[in-house]
Amino acid sequence: MTSSQLYAIGKPYTVVAHHANHQSHNRMHEDGLPQKLGFRGAFVLGVANYGNMTRALVSNFGEKWLSHAVVEAKFIKPVCEGDRLRVETLPIAGREKEHAFEITAFNESVGNEVAARLSTSAPDPFPAIDAVAALPPNEWDGPVTLRRTWDNIVIGQAYRSLHLRLSSQDNAYWKGVLEDDLPIYECAEHPPIHPAHVLRLVQLGYSNQFIGDNAVHSSSKAVIRRMLRVGDSVHILTVPIEKWEKKQNHWLTIYCAIRSNDEVCAEVYHTQIIKLRGAETATSETK
Repeated sequence: MTSSQLYAIGKPYTVVAHHANHQSHNRMHEDGLPQKLGFRGAFVLGVANYGNMTRALVSNFGEKWLSHAVVEAKFIKPVCEGDRLRVETLPIAGREKEHAFEITAFNESVGNEVAARLSTSAPDPFPAIDAVAALPPNEWDGPVTLRRTWDNIVIGQAYRSLHLRLSSQDNAYWKGVLEDDLPIYECAEHPPIHPAHVLRLVQLGYSNQFIGDNAVHSSSKAVIRRMLRVGDSVHILTVPIEKWEKKQNHWLTIYCAIRSNDEVCAEVYHTQIIKLRGAETATSETK
């Protein structure tokens, strides 16, 4: 059975969710704090859930989808280590010209609850590059030591730059975490970078500015303009664009422009709860 048959559009597939060893300060991805807050266990990364949900799209459309798409993902319920997800990928009726699909991840380990939804399309006209991409970074040198707080997040003020070279190890990492068997990520000398890593670049960008010790990834919108490949050197611009408080939770949306050779290849709007209600109390009780 080929990968395109295995991950056919309209045919559900199942994956087992796994934690990523990503050396984060975020305690929502390790046992302890999540249970104190009433959750089943440590959260699997939202970007890992996203990566698991892209398999049928990549299997069927390959570089076409990886190089030109608008993707919106919402992470509805926590996913924990070992959870079995059933992923369904369906075309959106009436939007065939936009190449529009909806993907839903059902958590079979928790009564088939909807864990995440993802929609993707290639609209015409395609969205213009956000004006935020033109903001200059605020550069500084040295290790990251400052803890993220509500007050030191300044809306519209860019963080310092992050420069990276994308490598085959990045793909190998995500193929291992996701148990992804698609050959596209290791064929040829410069294969496409796994879509999970494209979203992961946002987290690397804001972790290059502040230390954050508890956060929950709520949603992401990605505008993919050009496919990123192994070997590409990328420049990541990170800018907080909105923050608000709701039900004693602190929310933040980060904008990220990912450039290669001065071209904006991807833009990502990353929304998360950066301070959970009760987290400080739970932490003091743990100590």
